[in-house]
Amino acid sequence: MNGPLKIVPLGAGDIERIMELETTAFDVSIQAERSTILHRFDLGHRMFGAEDGAGRIVGSIGFSAMTLKGPDFDTLPATFKEYSTQPVPDDAETLCLYSFGIAPAARGKSCARLLIDAALEDGRRQGLRDGVADGPLPSLAGSDQVRPRPGVRSMIERYLETGQFPEQDAFLQDPVLALYHRLTGCRFVKLLPDFLPEDTASAGWRVLLHRQL
Repeated sequence: MNGPLKIVPLGAGDIERIMELETTAFDVSIQAERSTILHRFDLGHRMFGAEDGAGRIVGSIGFSAMTLKGPDFDTLPATFKEYSTQPVPDDAETLCLYSFGIAPAARGKSCARLLIDAALEDGRRQGLRDGVADGPLPSLAGSDQVRPRPGVRSMIERYLETGQFPEQDAFLQDPVLALYHRLTGCRFVKLLPDFLPEDTASAGWRVLLHRQL
């Protein structure tokens, strides 16, 4: 990776660079198609990229805005496809983060914090009050990057058996959720089964993250 990172807005004109990152930052099963990304821009969604000194996009974060008054988490769409392709309403008050990816060469550096901070600040400038994101749970089933953790599986099994939402610290067993918590100070507010079935590492699950802006 060459030079310091710069956060830049991305749009339809950057689709080739976006697609190049998509193939390196995400597993094949959850990579977005070109048409899907362009449709999101048509809906008024936005994206920031982390650009290195050579002009390559080494990280990106997509975001939108939605009506989630209260916020009422029960009104959240039930699938990632719905969540990531909502039109932006005039009365939106909640920043909706999704599709956060970083190329392997840029991981473990400042890229994640820069992208998240830029998206949150953009939400504040829009006058939005809350922010939500769908956090993966890769240590549930495991992947090449994250080993499965029995404690995470036990947490999900207890939830399914009892319906009782886990304690906040239980989510920190997953390294990705722990990273998001460190970077944003978010709360874990809802478990989303079958939210993204293609994500085999998370067994389709997502965890809804929330913080006030």
